[in-house]
Amino acid sequence: MSKPPARKRRPRAAPKRRHRLSSGELKTNLVVLAVIIGASLAVLFTRFSLNPPTEPVTRPVTVDAPVAVAPDPAPATRPAARPAARPGPAPTHTTPSVVSTPSVAPTRPAKPTPPPARSPIPTVPSSPPERPRPGKSRGTLIFVFDDAGHNLAQLEPFLRLPFPCTIAVLPGLQYSKDAARAARAAGKEVILHQPMQAINKTMDPGPGAIREGMTPAAIRDQIQKNLAELGPVSGINNHEGSLITADRVAMGVVLDVARESGMYFLDSRTNAKTVAPLVARERGFTIWERAVFLDNIQDRDSIVEAVYTGMKIAERKGAAVMIGHIWSNELAAILTDMYPELASKGFSLSTIARVATDKDLAE
Repeated sequence: MSKPPARKRRPRAAPKRRHRLSSGELKTNLVVLAVIIGASLAVLFTRFSLNPPTEPVTRPVTVDAPVAVAPDPAPATRPAARPAARPGPAPTHTTPSVVSTPSVAPTRPAKPTPPPARSPIPTVPSSPPERPRPGKSRGTLIFVFDDAGHNLAQLEPFLRLPFPCTIAVLPGLQYSKDAARAARAAGKEVILHQPMQAINKTMDPGPGAIREGMTPAAIRDQIQKNLAELGPVSGINNHEGSLITADRVAMGVVLDVARESGMYFLDSRTNAKTVAPLVARERGFTIWERAVFLDNIQDRDSIVEAVYTGMKIAERKGAAVMIGHIWSNELAAILTDMYPELASKGFSLSTIARVATDKDLAE
């Protein structure tokens, strides 16, 4: 048998020689490795110093929760975090919460302080108009407005006057009953404005008048009829009547009816020779007399001057009766404007019935 051919052996490769680093290369590599390790450590140190562990971060969140209601919480924490990074992580987040709370606290107490300063202000202007009245009165002003009953339009401004006054209603006219009712409903005092004959006989005093030559019985009947027409009234004053107020007999009947009915009599003094005061003294009956006519001249300055005259009389005598007329266009507006001044100067405004009820003025 023939032998198998011998396998050819491949020549072995010569072993590679390993490169040995020289001392210079070894040093270079070590330096590079040291630089890489140092840079890594620096990065880690910086990350931990700027961003502390999660636990300290969560605690300020709970502390800053109430402060979050205040505006702009972020700007307060960011600037404070950078300077506080060096001392340590804990002070970095505690200081903003402490600093922010006092910044909010002082603003809230500052607001309640203005209201106490403002609250006394409304009480000052409201009290002065009220207080002069109960104090020492310089006198009583009594305003009487004649000739109501012709219409209601002229009466309306006087019913809105902000002080007590008296409306004298004429009898027998279209609006006599309505005027008396409206005045009572407005809280004003109502009296009978009794028409009487004037010395100038061409002047018609109107329906329900006491005329020259009437008997005492006729005078009595006419007055009682007029009183029944108007309803409850507090007194009587004369409309015109310069002739009748100088007649002792006629005035005796008028005063008797007033006294028997429990009413007062106001002499308008249309005649300087009136006998009403004399007849009243004979009967022991107190009557009232007009001190000033307000609208003899119907302009503002004259009316204001007439009121000032009445104020002087009231200060001297204790009271003054001032008579105006419903048909006087600006009278109600002028008196409304003057009312605060009258009150502030210490004058009380009333009616004859009220004054007589409180206290009879003794001479």
